[in-house]
This record gives sequence, C-alpha cells and structure tokens, in this order.
Amino acid sequence: MLAGARRRLIGGAVRTWRAVVTMPRGARLVVIGVVVAAGFAGIVFPLFSNSGAPPQAEIAGQLPETARVGQPVRVDIAVDNVGDGIIYPVCISLGGSGATLVSANFQGLDQVTASGNRVCGGQLTGQETISITLVVAFDHRGSSEVTLVPEQGATVIGPVFRGTVGVS
Repeated sequence: MLAGARRRLIGGAVRTWRAVVTMPRGARLVVIGVVVAAGFAGIVFPLFSNSGAPPQAEIAGQLPETARVGQPVRVDIAVDNVGDGIIYPVCISLGGSGATLVSANFQGLDQVTASGNRVCGGQLTGQETISITLVVAFDHRGSSEVTLVPEQGATVIGPVFRGTVGVS
C-alpha cells in the first residue's frame, strides 16, 4: 500500500514537471512569479500584523532604597513588550504619596518632560524591550510607596510595578 502511494506521488510530480516544462516561456514566468509572490506574502505579512491581541507590557527594574527630599533620583527601568503587537506611544504613569515624575529618557535618545506624573515616548515592537531612565523627586520625609504603570496612550497594558523608597 505504501509503495502504491509513493508511486502515485512520484507520477504526479513527474506529470506536473512535464506540464510546467512544456508551457510557453511567458506562462512559466507568470506561474513562477505568482508562487514567489505568494510565498513572500505568506512569510512577510504576518510579521506586520498586530494579531488582534491587546498589547501587553511589563516593567522591570529596581527603585532606589533611599532618596533625599527635593533632590531628583534616577530610576532605570526596562519595559518589555510581552505581546506581538506594536505599542505606540509607550507611557509610564507614576503613583504614590510624595513622589513626582519629573522626566524620562527613552533608550538614551528621547528626553521627555513629564506631565501629571505621566510620561510618553518611543514605541515597542513585538517582543522588544527598551530601557527608560526616569527622574523622580520626593517632597516629604518618611517611607514612600511608589507605583509605575505601563500604558499605551491612556490604556493600562500591564501589571503595576511597586516599591518602597525611604526618603530623608
């Protein structure tokens, strides 16, 4: 049974090859062009799709253990696009008592001033990670609970990153 299926497969391949070889040259070029274009489209177009899934991102990094009142502190974080879609613009919102987001530097290229404890800049393609340096100031002594939230525009797209900073 396996030998018969193999013989039919080989016979079909030989008949197809003969049909292609006996075609006029112009028709052969058209068939080859259609096959190449279909292969290209099948491989490349999925790379540009957003796959319909909502964007998702996660923040990784470490907040400083201590800070001084009124002195800006640099906080290095990484934002990881854990989905397949494009995230544009990438925004970070800061929450917490006594903490103010001053500015951010995206990938060492875009320096952006914060507005309302929120900063936006740059974009993330699927599975990409970018570095962001936040500048944060604290306005009162004690322990300050800080939250960072990844957003696409005004939409929250990931879990809250939390930490505590001792302010003197």
